[in-house]
Amino acid sequence: MQRNFFFLLLSICSCLCFTQSKKKFHIPDSLKTKDFQLLEESFNKTLRVDKKKAEVYANTFLIKAKENKNLSRTSNGYLMLHRSINDNTSLLYLDSMMVIAKKINRSDYLSDGYMYKGNYYYLKGKFSESLTNYLTARDYAENDSETYHILNFNIGLLKLELEQYQQAIQLFLSYKQYLEKNNLTNKMAYQSCIYALAYAYSKINQLNSSDEYVKIGLEKNNEVDFAEIKSSLLLVSGINAYKRQNYKKALRDLNNVSKLIKDNSYNPQNLAISQYYIGKILYQTNDNNFLDKFKTVDSIVISTKSLTSELRDAYPILIDYFKKNGDKEKQLFYIEHLLTVDSILNKNNLFLSAEIHKNYDTPNLLKEKESLISDLNSRSYTLLGIIIVSGLIIICLLYLYIENRKKVKSYRRKADLLTQVPAISTINEISDPVIIDVEIPKEKTKAILSDDKLKQLSIQLEAFENENRFLDKKINLDILSKELNTNRVYLSKSVNELKGQNFPQYLNQLRIEYIVNNLKENKILRKHTIAAIADEAGYNNAESFTNAFKKITGTLPSYFIKALQESTNK
Repeated sequence: MQRNFFFLLLSICSCLCFTQSKKKFHIPDSLKTKDFQLLEESFNKTLRVDKKKAEVYANTFLIKAKENKNLSRTSNGYLMLHRSINDNTSLLYLDSMMVIAKKINRSDYLSDGYMYKGNYYYLKGKFSESLTNYLTARDYAENDSETYHILNFNIGLLKLELEQYQQAIQLFLSYKQYLEKNNLTNKMAYQSCIYALAYAYSKINQLNSSDEYVKIGLEKNNEVDFAEIKSSLLLVSGINAYKRQNYKKALRDLNNVSKLIKDNSYNPQNLAISQYYIGKILYQTNDNNFLDKFKTVDSIVISTKSLTSELRDAYPILIDYFKKNGDKEKQLFYIEHLLTVDSILNKNNLFLSAEIHKNYDTPNLLKEKESLISDLNSRSYTLLGIIIVSGLIIICLLYLYIENRKKVKSYRRKADLLTQVPAISTINEISDPVIIDVEIPKEKTKAILSDDKLKQLSIQLEAFENENRFLDKKINLDILSKELNTNRVYLSKSVNELKGQNFPQYLNQLRIEYIVNNLKENKILRKHTIAAIADEAGYNNAESFTNAFKKITGTLPSYFIKALQESTNK
């Protein structure tokens, strides 16, 4: 996203701090008699064109404010210094401004201070800190004030950085409405807002809407000329033409943009973007001049460390071109630059991890980089790496094979034993021990069953087993307790005491014992599918049947059936 350009708007916020003016600064004789209003007007006029001169006005303003012990103007002087200085000390002036703002209880100054602090972190790519300061500033700002709306616009810029375009558009539209309502359409802020909308709509490929805002912006620029905004609007127009495959118009707009930026030393990131799209057109029309354009993109990106996600797409094309031409040095050169680009994008939260892995994702790039270095110097390391990796794979596969063989042998052994067990009651003798989780309802844990009640339920459960009622798929503790004229607590307690199991375990045990006996006796049943056998045993699906069978017998139904068939053949 074109962060440096959008700062044009960030820096036009209402003018509102370093604990002293610049060291060794002396007020020029020509400014000693100037009043505060004139100094501030001179500062605003020179800020865009000559920051050094603007800094002189800011220092003069601050010293005079201190001499007059005017805290309000002192605070404003610190902000003027912050806006005119680009180095790391500028943040100290903001801190001083806010110390005074708190002292004189000026919420509007605090709002502006936190806003400019958010701008500072925004330009550093520290979006989390930027958002925190914007939100704090909004808490101090009056609702529907200009500062409040500028803050919402700035948050929209953060949304653009994070590719949350729809949310950004809503914030831009709200700011546009505010400016129009207050007859502020001749300010640069309005044209910047129009450009932001054109840019955002282009990013989501709503090209008609984007073109409409480009048109509005260019018409407004004829009334109030802001040349850099004009170049940015033409850039969006060129990108939209490219997306429509109208390459003739796209090249005309993009070449005009490149010339404007070069002639006027505008934002180099916009130059990189225009060169990238010109390069894309040349590449898609099989014109090898695309190389020069992409090399320009690379030069700007690496020198400024400022880029957009689309500029990254130039690198896979460069890498692939030199790979096909056998130029391994250039291939390696652009792989290393692409890794640098990905590092910048990751740091700035501009590129989600899923998108980083397009075409030349980081792991593959690292492998290819190592492979190229190895090939340029010595191939022996590659061979050694292959041997090591292959050895590790073989060891893993061998381990998995051995473990699987052990499991299969266990299944077969237990299946063979199961075929030899004459009585149902001895199934558990061949299976692994199962820890029984006895189901005792919490609200009735102290209930004690009488001998008569327990005897009665024992007889009823015996009838339940003899009549194979457990094969009913719908049977559960509630249904059975009603059938036996008791309640679920007594029935659960009875099963626990009589069978040493909770009700689900008891039910599974009966069903598996039943189907094991049936499979032993019924050769036709063995030919059925596992799903059909599960249905016969009272299960709703093959998976739950197989899991119960394995837990109780220690083997799988398929192995047991195969063991029965082999036993019969013998």
